[in-house]
Amino acid sequence: MLLLILVDSTLLNRLAINALEKELDADLHSSSEDITDYLKQSGIDGKDFELLENASRILLNDNVDKILFSVTNENGILLSGDYNLFNITKGNTSKLKSYYFFTEINHEKFRVIRSTFKVINSAGAHDINIQVAVTLNRRNALANKILVGIVVPQLLLVLVSFLIISISVKRGLAPLGELQSAVSRRSEKNLSPINLPNIPEEVSLVANSINQLMKQLQNLISGQNQFIADAAHQLRTPLAGAQAQLELAEFEDNPVLLKAILLKVHQSLDRLLHTINQLLILAKSQPEAMSMIKMESLDLNSISKEVASEMVPTAIQKNIDLGFEEGATPAMIQGNAERLKELLYNLLDNAIRYTQYGGWVTMSIKVTDEDVELTVVDNGPGISMTDRDKIFDRFHRVIGSGQDGSGLGLAIVKEIANLHNADIFVSDKNSDQGLQVTVIFNKLIES
Repeated sequence: MLLLILVDSTLLNRLAINALEKELDADLHSSSEDITDYLKQSGIDGKDFELLENASRILLNDNVDKILFSVTNENGILLSGDYNLFNITKGNTSKLKSYYFFTEINHEKFRVIRSTFKVINSAGAHDINIQVAVTLNRRNALANKILVGIVVPQLLLVLVSFLIISISVKRGLAPLGELQSAVSRRSEKNLSPINLPNIPEEVSLVANSINQLMKQLQNLISGQNQFIADAAHQLRTPLAGAQAQLELAEFEDNPVLLKAILLKVHQSLDRLLHTINQLLILAKSQPEAMSMIKMESLDLNSISKEVASEMVPTAIQKNIDLGFEEGATPAMIQGNAERLKELLYNLLDNAIRYTQYGGWVTMSIKVTDEDVELTVVDNGPGISMTDRDKIFDRFHRVIGSGQDGSGLGLAIVKEIANLHNADIFVSDKNSDQGLQVTVIFNKLIES
Protein backbone atom coordinates (compact mmCIF):
# COMPACT_ATOMS: atom_id res chain seq x y z
CA MET A 1 0.00 0.00 0.00
CA LEU A 2 2.86 2.39 0.79
CA LEU A 3 4.35 1.76 -2.64
CA LEU A 4 0.98 2.31 -4.33
CA ILE A 5 0.39 5.48 -2.31
CA LEU A 6 3.83 6.79 -3.32
CA VAL A 7 3.14 6.17 -7.01
CA ASP A 8 -0.39 7.56 -6.74
CA SER A 9 0.74 10.72 -4.89
CA THR A 10 3.52 11.33 -7.41
CA LEU A 11 1.15 11.05 -10.36
CA LEU A 12 -1.52 13.24 -8.73
CA ASN A 13 1.04 15.87 -7.75
CA ARG A 14 2.48 15.96 -11.27
CA LEU A 15 -0.97 16.36 -12.81
CA ALA A 16 -1.90 19.11 -10.35
CA ILE A 17 1.40 20.97 -10.88
CA ASN A 18 0.94 20.80 -14.64
CA ALA A 19 -2.55 22.29 -14.28
CA LEU A 20 -1.17 24.99 -11.95
CA GLU A 21 1.63 25.84 -14.39
CA LYS A 22 -0.89 26.30 -17.18
CA GLU A 23 -3.08 28.61 -15.06
CA LEU A 24 -0.16 30.76 -13.88
CA ASP A 25 1.28 30.94 -17.41
CA ALA A 26 -2.16 32.05 -18.59
CA ASP A 27 -2.07 34.87 -15.99
CA LEU A 28 1.40 35.84 -17.21
CA HIS A 29 0.13 35.82 -20.77
CA SER A 30 -2.76 38.13 -19.73
CA SER A 31 -0.27 40.64 -18.28
CA SER A 32 1.64 40.59 -21.57
CA GLU A 33 -1.58 41.16 -23.50
CA ASP A 34 -2.47 44.11 -21.26
CA ILE A 35 0.79 45.84 -22.21
CA THR A 36 0.29 44.90 -25.84
CA ASP A 37 -3.22 46.37 -25.89
CA TYR A 38 -2.00 49.54 -24.24
CA LEU A 39 0.73 50.06 -26.84
CA LYS A 40 -1.58 49.30 -29.74
CA GLN A 41 -4.05 51.88 -28.58
CA SER A 42 -1.61 54.64 -27.66
CA GLY A 43 1.25 54.32 -30.16
CA ILE A 44 4.96 53.97 -29.63
CA ASP A 45 6.41 57.44 -29.15
CA GLY A 46 8.38 58.53 -26.10
CA LYS A 47 5.39 59.99 -24.33
CA ASP A 48 3.49 56.70 -24.63
CA PHE A 49 6.34 54.80 -22.97
CA GLU A 50 6.44 57.25 -20.12
CA LEU A 51 2.73 56.64 -19.60
CA LEU A 52 3.44 52.87 -19.80
CA GLU A 53 5.87 53.16 -16.89
CA ASN A 54 3.10 54.70 -14.79
CA ALA A 55 0.42 52.34 -16.06
CA SER A 56 2.58 49.27 -15.35
CA ARG A 57 2.28 49.95 -11.62
CA ILE A 58 -1.44 49.26 -11.99
CA LEU A 59 -1.34 46.62 -14.72
CA LEU A 60 1.41 44.56 -13.10
CA ASN A 61 0.62 45.10 -9.44
CA ASP A 62 0.92 41.93 -7.28
CA ASN A 63 1.11 41.53 -3.49
CA VAL A 64 3.02 38.21 -3.58
CA ASP A 65 5.35 38.22 -6.55
CA LYS A 66 7.64 40.80 -8.07
CA ILE A 67 6.72 41.53 -11.71
CA LEU A 68 9.11 43.03 -14.27
CA PHE A 69 8.59 43.93 -17.89
CA SER A 70 10.60 45.18 -20.83
CA VAL A 71 9.70 46.52 -24.25
CA THR A 72 12.26 46.45 -27.04
CA ASN A 73 12.07 47.35 -30.68
CA GLU A 74 13.07 45.23 -33.64
CA ASN A 75 16.64 46.53 -33.34
CA GLY A 76 16.96 45.24 -29.79
CA ILE A 77 16.85 48.68 -28.12
CA LEU A 78 15.14 48.92 -24.73
CA LEU A 79 12.16 51.25 -25.07
CA SER A 80 10.65 50.81 -21.65
CA GLY A 81 10.80 48.55 -18.60
CA ASP A 82 13.47 46.91 -16.44
CA TYR A 83 17.03 47.03 -17.71
CA ASN A 84 18.05 43.87 -15.79
CA LEU A 85 15.36 41.83 -17.54
CA PHE A 86 16.38 43.33 -20.88
CA ASN A 87 20.04 42.66 -20.19
CA ILE A 88 19.44 39.02 -19.26
CA THR A 89 17.48 38.20 -22.38
CA LYS A 90 19.03 40.48 -24.99
CA GLY A 91 20.46 38.76 -28.00
CA ASN A 92 17.60 36.25 -28.05
CA THR A 93 17.08 35.32 -31.68
CA SER A 94 14.05 33.05 -31.33
CA LYS A 95 11.49 33.47 -34.13
CA LEU A 96 8.55 32.29 -32.04
CA LYS A 97 5.88 34.92 -31.52
CA SER A 98 5.24 33.84 -27.93
CA TYR A 99 7.06 31.43 -25.59
CA TYR A 100 7.89 30.87 -21.89
CA PHE A 101 11.16 30.23 -20.09
CA PHE A 102 12.82 30.44 -16.67
CA THR A 103 15.68 32.80 -15.85
CA GLU A 104 17.50 34.30 -12.86
CA ILE A 105 17.77 38.04 -12.13
CA ASN A 106 19.72 39.33 -9.15
CA HIS A 107 19.73 35.83 -7.61
CA GLU A 108 15.97 35.50 -7.96
CA LYS A 109 14.26 32.99 -10.23
CA PHE A 110 11.65 34.31 -12.66
CA ARG A 111 9.15 32.84 -15.06
CA VAL A 112 9.23 34.89 -18.27
CA ILE A 113 6.93 35.24 -21.28
CA ARG A 114 8.31 36.82 -24.45
CA SER A 115 5.85 38.06 -27.12
CA THR A 116 6.30 39.80 -30.46
CA PHE A 117 3.63 41.90 -32.21
CA LYS A 118 3.42 44.58 -34.91
CA VAL A 119 2.48 48.23 -34.31
CA ILE A 120 1.53 50.37 -37.28
CA ASN A 121 1.79 54.19 -37.13
CA SER A 122 2.68 57.06 -39.40
CA ALA A 123 6.25 55.87 -39.61
CA GLY A 124 5.20 52.38 -40.77
CA ALA A 125 5.00 48.90 -39.25
CA HIS A 126 7.29 48.06 -36.36
CA ASP A 127 8.01 44.75 -34.48
CA ILE A 128 7.82 45.27 -30.74
CA ASN A 129 9.08 42.63 -28.27
CA ILE A 130 7.44 42.49 -24.85
CA GLN A 131 8.75 40.49 -21.92
CA VAL A 132 6.95 40.02 -18.62
CA ALA A 133 8.72 38.23 -15.75
CA VAL A 134 7.30 37.12 -12.41
CA THR A 135 9.00 35.57 -9.40
CA LEU A 136 8.08 32.02 -8.31
CA ASN A 137 6.74 32.82 -4.83
CA ARG A 138 3.07 32.21 -5.63
CA ARG A 139 3.93 29.28 -7.86
CA ASN A 140 6.02 27.55 -5.16
CA ALA A 141 3.48 28.29 -2.40
CA LEU A 142 0.62 26.79 -4.41
CA ALA A 143 2.77 23.78 -5.36
CA ASN A 144 3.50 23.14 -1.67
CA LYS A 145 -0.19 23.42 -0.79
CA ILE A 146 -1.04 20.95 -3.54
CA LEU A 147 1.60 18.52 -2.29
CA VAL A 148 0.33 18.74 1.28
CA GLY A 149 -3.26 18.46 0.09
CA ILE A 150 -2.44 15.24 -1.73
CA VAL A 151 0.00 13.56 0.67
CA VAL A 152 -1.79 14.17 3.98
CA PRO A 153 -5.10 12.51 2.95
CA GLN A 154 -3.16 9.62 1.43
CA LEU A 155 -1.18 9.12 4.64
CA LEU A 156 -4.39 9.24 6.66
CA LEU A 157 -5.83 6.63 4.31
CA VAL A 158 -2.78 4.41 4.90
CA LEU A 159 -3.06 4.76 8.68
CA VAL A 160 -6.78 4.01 8.71
CA SER A 161 -6.30 1.07 6.32
CA PHE A 162 -3.43 -0.24 8.44
CA LEU A 163 -5.60 -0.09 11.54
CA ILE A 164 -8.53 -1.82 9.84
CA ILE A 165 -6.34 -4.49 8.26
CA SER A 166 -4.48 -5.15 11.53
CA ILE A 167 -7.73 -5.68 13.43
CA SER A 168 -9.21 -7.78 10.62
CA VAL A 169 -6.11 -9.98 10.26
CA LYS A 170 -5.88 -10.55 14.01
CA ARG A 171 -9.53 -11.52 14.21
CA GLY A 172 -9.27 -13.60 11.05
CA LEU A 173 -6.20 -15.51 12.25
CA ALA A 174 -7.48 -16.01 15.79
CA PRO A 175 -9.06 -19.42 14.89
CA LEU A 176 -5.69 -20.53 13.51
CA GLY A 177 -4.14 -19.63 16.85
CA GLU A 178 -6.78 -21.70 18.59
CA LEU A 179 -6.09 -24.59 16.22
CA GLN A 180 -2.35 -24.31 16.80
CA SER A 181 -2.91 -24.25 20.56
CA ALA A 182 -5.24 -27.25 20.39
CA VAL A 183 -2.68 -29.25 18.40
CA SER A 184 0.35 -28.24 20.50
CA ARG A 185 -1.41 -29.28 23.73
CA ARG A 186 -1.99 -32.78 22.39
CA SER A 187 0.21 -35.66 23.51
CA GLU A 188 1.43 -38.23 21.02
CA LYS A 189 -1.10 -40.70 22.46
CA ASN A 190 -4.12 -38.45 21.94
CA LEU A 191 -5.34 -38.87 18.36
CA SER A 192 -8.97 -37.98 18.99
CA PRO A 193 -10.64 -35.43 16.63
CA ILE A 194 -10.10 -31.74 17.30
CA ASN A 195 -13.36 -29.96 18.10
CA LEU A 196 -13.32 -26.17 17.60
CA PRO A 197 -16.84 -24.68 17.50
CA ASN A 198 -17.64 -21.45 15.70
CA ILE A 199 -14.60 -21.39 13.41
CA PRO A 200 -14.59 -20.01 9.84
CA GLU A 201 -15.00 -22.37 6.93
CA GLU A 202 -11.38 -21.89 5.81
CA VAL A 203 -10.05 -22.97 9.23
CA SER A 204 -12.59 -25.78 9.50
CA LEU A 205 -11.13 -27.25 6.29
CA VAL A 206 -7.69 -27.33 7.94
CA ALA A 207 -9.15 -28.78 11.15
CA ASN A 208 -11.02 -31.45 9.17
CA SER A 209 -7.83 -32.36 7.31
CA ILE A 210 -5.96 -32.68 10.61
CA ASN A 211 -8.78 -34.81 12.05
CA GLN A 212 -8.66 -37.01 8.95
CA LEU A 213 -4.91 -37.38 9.39
CA MET A 214 -5.43 -38.21 13.08
CA LYS A 215 -7.91 -40.91 12.10
CA GLN A 216 -5.53 -42.37 9.52
CA LEU A 217 -2.69 -42.37 12.05
CA GLN A 218 -4.95 -44.01 14.62
CA ASN A 219 -5.95 -46.70 12.12
CA LEU A 220 -2.32 -47.17 11.11
CA ILE A 221 -1.13 -47.49 14.70
CA SER A 222 -3.99 -49.83 15.54
CA GLY A 223 -3.15 -51.93 12.50
CA GLN A 224 0.53 -51.99 13.38
CA ASN A 225 -0.24 -52.95 16.98
CA GLN A 226 -2.55 -55.72 15.81
CA PHE A 227 0.07 -56.86 13.30
CA ILE A 228 2.76 -56.95 16.00
CA ALA A 229 0.45 -58.89 18.32
CA ASP A 230 -0.45 -61.37 15.58
CA ALA A 231 3.18 -61.71 14.50
CA ALA A 232 4.29 -62.32 18.08
CA HIS A 233 1.66 -65.01 18.44
CA GLN A 234 2.61 -66.63 15.13
CA LEU A 235 6.31 -66.62 16.05
CA ARG A 236 5.70 -67.81 19.59
CA THR A 237 3.88 -70.98 18.51
CA PRO A 238 6.70 -72.65 16.52
CA LEU A 239 9.29 -71.42 19.02
CA ALA A 240 7.31 -72.89 21.92
CA GLY A 241 6.93 -76.16 20.01
CA ALA A 242 10.64 -76.34 19.22
CA GLN A 243 11.53 -75.55 22.82
CA ALA A 244 9.18 -78.26 24.13
CA GLN A 245 10.65 -80.86 21.76
CA LEU A 246 14.19 -79.90 22.75
CA GLU A 247 13.29 -80.31 26.41
CA LEU A 248 12.01 -83.80 25.64
CA ALA A 249 15.16 -84.57 23.69
CA GLU A 250 17.27 -83.84 26.77
CA PHE A 251 15.75 -86.84 28.58
CA GLU A 252 15.44 -89.18 25.61
CA ASP A 253 18.05 -91.96 25.15
CA ASN A 254 16.33 -93.92 22.39
CA PRO A 255 17.99 -92.90 19.08
CA VAL A 256 14.82 -93.57 17.07
CA LEU A 257 12.62 -91.42 19.30
CA LEU A 258 15.36 -88.78 19.52
CA LYS A 259 15.48 -88.56 15.71
CA ALA A 260 11.71 -88.16 15.55
CA ILE A 261 11.87 -85.37 18.14
CA LEU A 262 14.59 -83.56 16.23
CA LEU A 263 12.53 -83.90 13.04
CA LYS A 264 9.64 -82.10 14.75
CA VAL A 265 12.08 -79.42 15.94
CA HIS A 266 13.27 -79.04 12.36
CA GLN A 267 9.67 -78.69 11.13
CA SER A 268 8.93 -76.04 13.77
CA LEU A 269 12.04 -74.07 12.82
CA ASP A 270 11.15 -74.36 9.12
CA ARG A 271 7.69 -72.97 9.85
CA LEU A 272 9.28 -70.21 11.94
CA LEU A 273 11.73 -69.33 9.16
CA HIS A 274 8.92 -69.29 6.59
CA THR A 275 6.84 -66.98 8.75
CA ILE A 276 9.79 -64.61 9.33
CA ASN A 277 10.54 -64.50 5.59
CA GLN A 278 6.89 -63.77 4.85
CA LEU A 279 6.88 -60.98 7.42
CA LEU A 280 9.99 -59.43 5.87
CA ILE A 281 8.46 -59.61 2.40
CA LEU A 282 5.25 -58.06 3.70
CA ALA A 283 7.18 -55.25 5.39
CA LYS A 284 9.04 -54.48 2.15
CA SER A 285 5.73 -54.40 0.26
CA GLN A 286 4.07 -51.77 2.45
CA PRO A 287 2.92 -48.55 0.71
CA GLU A 288 5.47 -46.61 2.78
CA ALA A 289 8.24 -48.46 0.90
CA MET A 290 6.95 -47.30 -2.49
CA SER A 291 9.53 -44.52 -2.76
CA MET A 292 12.34 -47.08 -2.37
CA ILE A 293 11.06 -49.37 -5.13
CA LYS A 294 12.55 -49.04 -8.60
CA MET A 295 9.93 -49.45 -11.31
CA GLU A 296 10.94 -50.46 -14.83
CA SER A 297 9.47 -51.74 -18.05
CA LEU A 298 9.31 -55.55 -18.06
CA ASP A 299 7.55 -58.49 -19.69
CA LEU A 300 5.28 -60.36 -17.27
CA ASN A 301 5.44 -63.42 -19.55
CA SER A 302 9.13 -64.05 -18.87
CA ILE A 303 8.84 -63.47 -15.10
CA SER A 304 5.79 -65.75 -14.83
CA LYS A 305 7.49 -68.48 -16.81
CA GLU A 306 10.55 -68.30 -14.59
CA VAL A 307 8.52 -68.54 -11.35
CA ALA A 308 6.36 -71.36 -12.72
CA SER A 309 9.52 -73.35 -13.56
CA GLU A 310 10.87 -72.84 -10.02
CA MET A 311 7.57 -74.06 -8.50
CA VAL A 312 7.55 -77.34 -10.47
CA PRO A 313 9.42 -79.35 -7.74
CA THR A 314 6.89 -78.14 -5.13
CA ALA A 315 4.00 -79.27 -7.37
CA ILE A 316 5.62 -82.66 -8.03
CA GLN A 317 5.73 -83.37 -4.28
CA LYS A 318 1.88 -83.37 -4.30
CA ASN A 319 1.58 -84.88 -7.78
CA ILE A 320 -0.07 -81.68 -9.01
CA ASP A 321 -0.17 -80.85 -12.69
CA LEU A 322 1.27 -77.32 -12.85
CA GLY A 323 0.66 -75.55 -16.15
CA PHE A 324 1.58 -72.18 -17.63
CA GLU A 325 -0.12 -70.48 -20.59
CA GLU A 326 1.93 -67.61 -21.98
CA GLY A 327 0.32 -64.53 -23.50
CA ALA A 328 0.15 -64.35 -27.28
CA THR A 329 1.96 -60.99 -27.27
CA PRO A 330 4.53 -59.43 -24.91
CA ALA A 331 2.86 -58.52 -21.61
CA MET A 332 4.66 -55.23 -21.01
CA ILE A 333 3.94 -53.53 -17.68
CA GLN A 334 5.65 -51.03 -15.37
CA GLY A 335 6.77 -52.85 -12.25
CA ASN A 336 9.45 -54.22 -9.97
CA ALA A 337 10.72 -57.68 -10.93
CA GLU A 338 11.59 -58.77 -7.38
CA ARG A 339 8.16 -57.83 -5.98
CA LEU A 340 6.33 -59.41 -8.92
CA LYS A 341 8.20 -62.68 -8.40
CA GLU A 342 7.06 -62.70 -4.77
CA LEU A 343 3.48 -62.08 -5.92
CA LEU A 344 3.63 -64.96 -8.41
CA TYR A 345 5.37 -67.28 -5.94
CA ASN A 346 2.76 -66.68 -3.25
CA LEU A 347 -0.15 -67.14 -5.67
CA LEU A 348 1.22 -70.49 -6.91
CA ASP A 349 2.30 -71.60 -3.44
CA ASN A 350 -1.15 -70.85 -2.06
CA ALA A 351 -2.86 -72.71 -4.93
CA ILE A 352 -0.57 -75.75 -4.63
CA ARG A 353 -0.82 -75.79 -0.84
CA TYR A 354 -4.64 -75.89 -0.79
CA THR A 355 -5.16 -78.17 -3.83
CA GLN A 356 -5.63 -81.84 -3.08
CA TYR A 357 -3.07 -84.49 -4.00
CA GLY A 358 -3.22 -85.25 -7.73
CA GLY A 359 -5.00 -81.99 -8.65
CA TRP A 360 -3.99 -79.31 -11.12
CA VAL A 361 -2.99 -75.64 -11.04
CA THR A 362 -2.75 -73.41 -14.11
CA MET A 363 -1.26 -69.92 -14.42
CA SER A 364 -2.11 -67.96 -17.57
CA ILE A 365 -1.54 -64.49 -18.99
CA LYS A 366 -3.91 -62.62 -21.28
CA VAL A 367 -2.93 -59.39 -23.01
CA THR A 368 -5.62 -56.92 -24.11
CA ASP A 369 -5.43 -53.47 -25.64
CA GLU A 370 -5.54 -51.77 -22.24
CA ASP A 371 -4.33 -54.23 -19.60
CA VAL A 372 -2.54 -57.47 -18.76
CA GLU A 373 -4.51 -60.16 -16.89
CA LEU A 374 -2.66 -62.69 -14.74
CA THR A 375 -4.82 -65.63 -13.66
CA VAL A 376 -4.06 -68.55 -11.31
CA VAL A 377 -6.77 -71.22 -11.23
CA ASP A 378 -6.95 -74.60 -9.47
CA ASN A 379 -9.40 -77.44 -8.95
CA GLY A 380 -9.04 -77.43 -5.18
CA PRO A 381 -11.86 -77.22 -2.64
CA GLY A 382 -12.32 -73.49 -3.19
CA ILE A 383 -13.24 -70.92 -0.57
CA SER A 384 -16.65 -70.15 0.89
CA MET A 385 -18.20 -66.74 0.38
CA THR A 386 -17.83 -66.09 4.11
CA ASP A 387 -14.05 -66.59 4.04
CA ARG A 388 -13.54 -64.99 0.62
CA ASP A 389 -13.61 -61.46 2.00
CA LYS A 390 -10.98 -62.36 4.62
CA ILE A 391 -8.39 -64.29 2.64
CA PHE A 392 -6.32 -61.14 2.03
CA ASP A 393 -6.15 -60.34 5.75
CA ARG A 394 -2.89 -60.99 7.54
CA PHE A 395 -2.57 -64.31 9.40
CA HIS A 396 -5.97 -65.50 8.15
CA ARG A 397 -6.19 -69.22 7.38
CA VAL A 398 -9.23 -71.17 6.23
CA ILE A 399 -10.53 -73.32 9.04
CA GLY A 400 -10.55 -77.01 8.32
CA SER A 401 -8.15 -76.82 5.37
CA GLY A 402 -5.58 -78.99 7.13
CA GLN A 403 -2.74 -76.77 5.87
CA ASP A 404 -0.07 -75.32 8.13
CA GLY A 405 0.76 -71.91 6.65
CA SER A 406 1.59 -68.46 7.96
CA GLY A 407 -1.59 -66.84 6.65
CA LEU A 408 0.48 -64.11 4.97
CA GLY A 409 0.69 -65.33 1.36
CA LEU A 410 -2.39 -63.62 -0.06
CA ALA A 411 -1.83 -60.58 2.17
CA ILE A 412 1.54 -60.18 0.45
CA VAL A 413 -0.14 -60.62 -2.95
CA LYS A 414 -2.61 -57.83 -2.09
CA GLU A 415 0.12 -55.41 -0.92
CA ILE A 416 2.29 -55.99 -4.00
CA ALA A 417 -0.74 -55.58 -6.30
CA ASN A 418 -1.51 -52.26 -4.59
CA LEU A 419 2.09 -51.12 -5.13
CA HIS A 420 1.63 -51.75 -8.86
CA ASN A 421 -1.83 -50.10 -8.99
CA ALA A 422 -3.25 -53.47 -9.99
CA ASP A 423 -6.74 -54.82 -9.26
CA ILE A 424 -7.23 -58.29 -7.79
CA PHE A 425 -10.37 -60.43 -8.04
CA VAL A 426 -11.33 -63.83 -6.56
CA SER A 427 -13.98 -66.09 -8.13
CA ASP A 428 -14.99 -69.76 -8.42
CA LYS A 429 -13.60 -71.89 -11.21
CA ASN A 430 -17.02 -73.52 -11.44
CA SER A 431 -20.03 -74.01 -9.23
CA ASP A 432 -18.62 -77.09 -7.49
CA GLN A 433 -14.98 -76.51 -6.69
CA GLY A 434 -11.80 -74.64 -7.50
CA LEU A 435 -10.67 -71.07 -7.08
CA GLN A 436 -9.59 -68.45 -9.58
CA VAL A 437 -7.47 -65.42 -8.62
CA THR A 438 -7.05 -62.71 -11.27
CA VAL A 439 -4.65 -59.76 -11.06
CA ILE A 440 -5.14 -57.02 -13.68
CA PHE A 441 -2.18 -54.71 -14.46
CA ASN A 442 -2.19 -51.58 -16.58
CA LYS A 443 -0.56 -52.33 -19.91
CA LEU A 444 2.54 -50.27 -20.71
CA ILE A 445 2.01 -48.45 -24.02
CA GLU A 446 5.43 -48.01 -25.59
CA SER A 447 5.95 -44.97 -27.79
